[in-house]
Amino acid sequence: MSALAAVVTLGGDPAEAEGRVLAMLAGMRRRGPEVQVLALPGGVVLGQGERILRGDPGPWRLRPGGPVLAGTVRLDNGDDLRARLGLPEATDAGIVLAAYERWGLDLPRHLDGDFALVLWDPAAGRLVGLRDRFGVCPFLYRATPQAVAVASDIEALVAAFPASSPALDEVWIAEFLAGQPTCARRTVLRGISRLEPAHMLVVEKGRTEVRRYWHLEVEPRPRADPPEALLELLERSVAARMSGGAVGSMLSGGLDSGTIAMLAGRRLAGPLPVISMTFDECPEIDERAWIARIGQAGNFRQTWVDGREAAGGGIAELLEEQGAPFFAPNLPTSRWLYRRAADAGLEILLDGHGGDEVISFGVSRLAELAGDAEWRTLWRSTAPVAGLFGGSRGAFFLTSVAQGARSRWLRGLARRLNAGSRRDPKAWRRALNPALVARTGLVQRLREAAGAPRRGATDDIRQHVHALTAPHFGTSLEVLDRAAAICCVEPRYPFLEWRLVEHCVAQPASAKFHDGLTRALLRDATRGVLPEEVRLRVRKTDFTPDVRARVLSDWSHELDRLSGGDPGQVADFADLAAIREGIRRLRSGDEDPSALLQILRTVVLDEWLRERAPPALGRLDRRTPA
Repeated sequence: MSALAAVVTLGGDPAEAEGRVLAMLAGMRRRGPEVQVLALPGGVVLGQGERILRGDPGPWRLRPGGPVLAGTVRLDNGDDLRARLGLPEATDAGIVLAAYERWGLDLPRHLDGDFALVLWDPAAGRLVGLRDRFGVCPFLYRATPQAVAVASDIEALVAAFPASSPALDEVWIAEFLAGQPTCARRTVLRGISRLEPAHMLVVEKGRTEVRRYWHLEVEPRPRADPPEALLELLERSVAARMSGGAVGSMLSGGLDSGTIAMLAGRRLAGPLPVISMTFDECPEIDERAWIARIGQAGNFRQTWVDGREAAGGGIAELLEEQGAPFFAPNLPTSRWLYRRAADAGLEILLDGHGGDEVISFGVSRLAELAGDAEWRTLWRSTAPVAGLFGGSRGAFFLTSVAQGARSRWLRGLARRLNAGSRRDPKAWRRALNPALVARTGLVQRLREAAGAPRRGATDDIRQHVHALTAPHFGTSLEVLDRAAAICCVEPRYPFLEWRLVEHCVAQPASAKFHDGLTRALLRDATRGVLPEEVRLRVRKTDFTPDVRARVLSDWSHELDRLSGGDPGQVADFADLAAIREGIRRLRSGDEDPSALLQILRTVVLDEWLRERAPPALGRLDRRTPA
């Protein structure tokens, strides 16, 4: 939640480093107006911004002349490291510094938790940057011949080099509009990069290098572990995220948030504050009845947020908060939850975000059933999957046979019979300017990304790992981080603990889906924790009706502008004829969700290009995309 800023001078003027850091911190005042800067010899400057200065604010160092640290650090294994390092009173920042002096560049292998930090080692002349395994904390950087700069937000890195405005990255824009990102490192501005989750940035002897320090790799379990093992991991993860401030939890009425709230509530002597949304104007998505069932089983102090409060959050306001084009259809509701949490005096908000990906729906089990010729079980299993994801049971049955049947003849027959129900493979291209697709080689890029080898010993593990490491997973956390930081609330995600994640990924597919139940790992683990009707709840609420209504009401001006005669720069990227037809159909009541999402992305990009893009960005970078 802190604002991180750092500069290491390479070929530029060392005297400019402090000014660059101050400019970056000024651009991140929403994160922290209370600024601390430490200038070191050789044009190295580390800075940090905090909402409120308390305790020992960063940057930190343990001894004169020793390494210096800045950033956000929250350790799960702080007590263990204090014992190993012989530092019983050390803060998390002090632990990181001592651990670096003990283990050097092996430091990240010893850290569990959420962090985005930079560490300057004056003895080695080395800057080390670290981002946590799942990307909970944001970390961006810009490397130029003059200097390497690090910041929490993209606008700060523009401010650091006012004489060198970066060009738009057309590849990122094409993938953004297509809804198919292939690289988490890219941003909308060429030359400004994201440090991907589980990666380390090293700047040393004039070289800048990025290394991966952790892979999500597991050996498949031959048999499922007992459900109690997952419950114990969840209890530990929840407990580790409840210290450091006034804590509460989101509660939506589903499996993930219900589990987190129930486990957190057990750890408090008094009621746990919980924040929930109501949707009186969209009763089909109102979760009040499910929330009430969980509330009867737990000990909570309930705060309700009326979904109508989220209305009025126009795209200009959202972009002012986010700073760059984003894709987050439910952001208006999330930001109001953070605001109400802050009004309730909460500093930490537990969130079940990531639970779907960590636990897994387990649908790859269907292909296994086809491979074992368990046709009756396969057919019965298609009912809950079709009910959850939409579509026909027959289509899911044939898809599973095409993927898993051992007979080549059967696989081919299933593909032919199912040809009419396949999604249009070119649907993503409808919203894009064909010239952009050609310039960026987007079709080939997506083919290469789809055909790239995936890690894992089984098809189920490969799919599970991909869901947790896809580019959009970390960027969604960045959007939530920015929305929460403005409210001085820190979201914490108990499902995003690496041992818990590895445990879930390693379980056999038959444990992730069984007896007609998706997400069976969590259902089995929460027997006796959640009310039975919630634990066995099959359907997830689809918030698309709320998103559609909000776009039509709150974004009407932007829709009119796209539909009119002032296309703006977005016409270089989007197929405005297709977008205008989509807007016409949306306003006439069409409920095509894919068209709605294409309109969302185009409106966000259009508004950013018109109102929020940095000066001098009228130019495009038409070089061969990196």
